[in-house]
Amino acid sequence: MKMLNKLYLLFAITFLLSSCSSDFLDRAPKSEFSDVSLWSDPNLVEAFVNAQYNQIGHGWAESWMSSVCDESYLTWSRGCEPLTQGYVSPSDLGRMNGAWYGWDNRSWATVWGNIAKSNLFLEKVDGVTFSDASKKSRLIGEVKFIRALMYFDLVHRWGGMPLITKSFDLNTVSEITSIKRNSYKENVDFIVSECDAAAALLPASYSTSSLKGRATSIAALALKSRMLLYAASPLMNDTRSDDPNYLVHYQTPDANRWQKAADAAQAVITQALANGYALYNKYGSDIKTNYTKLFLDCGNSEVIFDREGGTSASGTNLSYLDQSNGPNGYGQWGGNTPTEEFVDAYEMNDGSVFDWNNPVHKANPYSNRDPRLYATVLCNGDPWMTRNIETYYYTDVSGNEAGGRDSKYGSDSWNTSKTGYYTRKFMDESYVTNSWNFPNAKNWIWFRLGEFYLNLAEAQYNIGKENEAKVALNVIRDRAGMPHVTSSGTKLWSDIVYERRIEFAFEEHRFFDVRRWKIADDVLNKNATGIVISKKSDGTFTYTPNQLVENRKFVGVKMYWLPIPKSEIDKNPKIEQNPGY
Repeated sequence: MKMLNKLYLLFAITFLLSSCSSDFLDRAPKSEFSDVSLWSDPNLVEAFVNAQYNQIGHGWAESWMSSVCDESYLTWSRGCEPLTQGYVSPSDLGRMNGAWYGWDNRSWATVWGNIAKSNLFLEKVDGVTFSDASKKSRLIGEVKFIRALMYFDLVHRWGGMPLITKSFDLNTVSEITSIKRNSYKENVDFIVSECDAAAALLPASYSTSSLKGRATSIAALALKSRMLLYAASPLMNDTRSDDPNYLVHYQTPDANRWQKAADAAQAVITQALANGYALYNKYGSDIKTNYTKLFLDCGNSEVIFDREGGTSASGTNLSYLDQSNGPNGYGQWGGNTPTEEFVDAYEMNDGSVFDWNNPVHKANPYSNRDPRLYATVLCNGDPWMTRNIETYYYTDVSGNEAGGRDSKYGSDSWNTSKTGYYTRKFMDESYVTNSWNFPNAKNWIWFRLGEFYLNLAEAQYNIGKENEAKVALNVIRDRAGMPHVTSSGTKLWSDIVYERRIEFAFEEHRFFDVRRWKIADDVLNKNATGIVISKKSDGTFTYTPNQLVENRKFVGVKMYWLPIPKSEIDKNPKIEQNPGY
């Protein structure tokens, strides 16, 4: 990670020194600089690739993707309403095209910029002489992976994209206005092909610490698996008449796509285990600590590919999520707060369903739940930093309403969670409020081994292999300390859906899962609610759930995909808009 950042700095300095000697209009064209300097120096070529890693996005802006689905609510909104309230449009994509505030979050322009750099590299690299031919091959594999990942980042939001594999200069820029979108199938085939090509060029892992964070053959297989799982899903295999050019679905549904998805997921698991990857289980039976540390122990055995960050001291930290999401009682901002719907979804620790109508559950709703709840959500009474969380309300001696330190009666009331919960996952208890000193690096995990057991379970279920699906599902249940799933039929499918929702909370799976399964018009067309907790004079609590936090709306089939930004269609009217927009 440190080596990547140092080489990126080297490239940036070299570029700036070569381009600041005179006025912009008098400078040599960038292509001249590239041909003369960059593409004759293998060290600068490697730095060019490292700079591409720094353009790979991550999930931590102020507005998390979890807050535009049913996982959380953003206390200060900022770009979530177009999605949650159903008025997303080509002119207003809200946080889904670059997020709002605090780091660019994979905007259209940034992703396409990285694709353009990848194309330039792949055109030029053959003419560069490397003393180590294996390094040259590896860098080609890395860039092919990065380009495929960037395409996936576009395709799973917008559908089929123009497949551009060449660079443009002043002599060919006019060609851009003639570009059209390729079909969804062509995009999937391209991404899969690029993953296969990258996997053939890349090592399965790196033994040298300075190379950690680079793409591997396992990462390429992981991207292939996710793409094929999405491609097999109902949304992409539905028949529809409003997409005549097949930009967001296949021309012909094909159940055999589930077999391809199963094979791809199994390949990831097999190759990963054979090359030293393993599910993170450092803390064994201490499920809460184990699940917490999975996301804080950077580069652990489960991580297949991540967007590497650093500390604030090094200037490479990816986010200020500890400041922006911690409880207001600590002077933090209470940002992305779990909804009651999400918290209620957690099973009891015996595998039964939590039910507010059950008197035992209602009396103590946070006891004996799936252990992952305690590593994901901060509920009233949970230990955090120097004390327990206080989101309760009570009546003071004067008969007035008052509340705990993490309620609206605590400090910074404007940053109080409206749901009654705070986020725990990804958070660092050692962070000192308002210090803006983030002492421990955090990496955004794009792919981890746990995903592929659940990808395999879903694919096996859909090809009718329920026993194999349960075996894969129970690998994750075992690690979570939850009882094995023994169900079949529709109940087994519900168990698979549950496991993805809980295991991948806030990891940007849920937004896409509910769409590709075609259940978003049900689960996202419901209001977001929270809870009010009242503390009685004897120190016990009563709980009143289903308190309205936000009126939410999911408007029609069109919202299964994002609209192409209007600015892009204005530039090139041949870029066809998605159905319904």
